[in-house]
Amino acid sequence: MKTNTYTLFVGLNDKVTKLQEISTLNAYKMAMNVVGDICGGGTISEAQGFYTHDSGEIVIEQSLRIELSMVNEEQVMEVIEKLKVVLNQESVLMQAQVVENKYV
Repeated sequence: MKTNTYTLFVGLNDKVTKLQEISTLNAYKMAMNVVGDICGGGTISEAQGFYTHDSGEIVIEQSLRIELSMVNEEQVMEVIEKLKVVLNQESVLMQAQVVENKYV
């Protein structure tokens, strides 16, 4: 069955202080609760992200990679909006792909 699969990339640096204010473990638990409540489940893994500010400064931050399958975009957008609030994020990167999913 062809379905959409979504991957969310969530940096853990606070949007105001630019520092990680919530531990990675607590952020993982918070994300798990949000995803579980809205989608029933998903896959969450830790990652290390980086980006370059307009000033040229390179920032490295702990991140979460959240993979969601067999869900619709409305659910994903709800997850994103809640994650932005609970983790105090300015944005979340969403990647969408059409894939073949099978239960075997």
